[in-house]
Amino acid sequence: MHKAVLLFAAAVSLAAFAGPAAGLTPAEVVVVVNSRSPESVELALTYAKLRGIPDENVVLLETTTEYAVGRGEYDQKIVNPLREALRKRGLVARVRCLALMWGVPVRVMGEAAEASGPNVAEYRTAATKAHYQLAVDFDLLTTVGREFPEPRTDDLTPLGSLFSSPIPAPAEPLTEFKTLQRSINLLLGRKQVEVKALKDERNRRIALRQVMALHLDMTGLKGLIRFLESDKPEGAPDLGKLRERLERAEKELDELRKSDPSESKVAERLKLMDEVSGAMLVYSYAVEKAGAPPPPAPKGGNAPAQILSATDAAVDSELAALWWPEYKLAGPLDNPLFWKLEAKYKDRSIAPTLMVARIDGPTAADAMRIVKASVETEKAGLRGNFYIDAGGKIPQYDQYLKNLHALVKARTKVNSVLDEQESVFQRNSCPQAALYVGWYSLRQYVPAFMWVPGAVGWHIASFEADDLRNPRSYEWCVKMIQHGVAVTIGPVAEPLLGSFPRPDEFFPLLLTGRYTVAECYWRSCPMLSWRMTLIADPLYIPFRANPQAGEDILPRGLAPAAD
Repeated sequence: MHKAVLLFAAAVSLAAFAGPAAGLTPAEVVVVVNSRSPESVELALTYAKLRGIPDENVVLLETTTEYAVGRGEYDQKIVNPLREALRKRGLVARVRCLALMWGVPVRVMGEAAEASGPNVAEYRTAATKAHYQLAVDFDLLTTVGREFPEPRTDDLTPLGSLFSSPIPAPAEPLTEFKTLQRSINLLLGRKQVEVKALKDERNRRIALRQVMALHLDMTGLKGLIRFLESDKPEGAPDLGKLRERLERAEKELDELRKSDPSESKVAERLKLMDEVSGAMLVYSYAVEKAGAPPPPAPKGGNAPAQILSATDAAVDSELAALWWPEYKLAGPLDNPLFWKLEAKYKDRSIAPTLMVARIDGPTAADAMRIVKASVETEKAGLRGNFYIDAGGKIPQYDQYLKNLHALVKARTKVNSVLDEQESVFQRNSCPQAALYVGWYSLRQYVPAFMWVPGAVGWHIASFEADDLRNPRSYEWCVKMIQHGVAVTIGPVAEPLLGSFPRPDEFFPLLLTGRYTVAECYWRSCPMLSWRMTLIADPLYIPFRANPQAGEDILPRGLAPAAD
């Protein structure tokens, strides 16, 4: 496991960081280029000229031109020289955003696991147990809201005391982990909605405790706290006490890492990781350490599936924490720029968090088209229809999409089209497509849209930027860019649904015509040091010339603070 990343604390004045502010300017954008790629250099020079970005804000790095970069090279060839260049040029206090050019790696891989070693057997055993545990959790989840045994404990543990006894064993062989993980996430969302709708108070109480207990088991204290903060279920445990438990466990884990860099205390380490982040992270970490081979390629001829590492992330998402003095690489971290976390970080002395976007695509020509389309479209303003696909995958998330449609119809000038069918929009059914958000067709783009220049659209599904540099890929990010989209969002690996920006937060900001794409994304994206990437000219304001709504459509606090 990659240890805490130590940065130049002296390079930034933490106390001087004033937090997020509106009005990103060209002088605050640093263009990051791969000097090994002539196309990357050409793109950077064109972009800087068109956007009026100062020459000293263009930084050339020398790194791999491949899609992915290892952790070691990421630190040595990207992070360290970028930090040093900004420090030497006096840009540390000025820069708020990084624009990564085509040719800069997209994905930073988790540290390679050793195939053998003194702890491999322990890690493999832990991975097997965590996999089995998650299979049991999935089976228990299917009974929530349908069976209502009286709990035999006042706590959320042991899990068996909240469900019918005995707990059944899962079917063998166990479902492949990625498929199981995806099924759990989908079913958990449905169950949360079903439980809220239960009319019988006793049954609702029992089912809610089961849901909370499963959150704790699968995603640890972090996942349970995140659920309680977002849904605020009745009869929930005290959040303050849970946060204290999490803080103690994280402190113990940090102390163990420092005192035991050789990882001889495997069991103690895994126990603390389970308490903090649950069985899902324990499985990924143990598999990484055990050096297990990747599973076979999925059906349909896509790229081979991969065992995911807790340290696996998008380069963009990692670089957002460029100035952080120290941070952990054991999964996603809070994004301090996210509007709902402002209060949490308001009174803390923290290093600045950067906005990051990449101008990229399957080819350098696609990336160049994004630049030119964004600049040209901005002059007259983006015009066209907004297509929203609420496909019934998770009712709670579909409701966000329906709310967005209702808001756009009632409070903006944009024509919004809502699809509530299980299937996605069908081929050639969406003329004059300017905006799009919807789901769920995994790695299978459907050419439903006739995109207008400068269009903004993203598809909510896993792995849609996993093969970004492959023109033959059918992933949504690839095909949307090839077909004309100028702004899209996608994950480089399995991100989990909560990693995506909320559509009903991102798009209302965009429609006001006051904020850049980068500001809209980083205000509505909850996580960093994770797997999401924003592909766009970060300075692009699609509706600058023709605002479609006033700021009165925004929830209080969503808009960035004025300079």
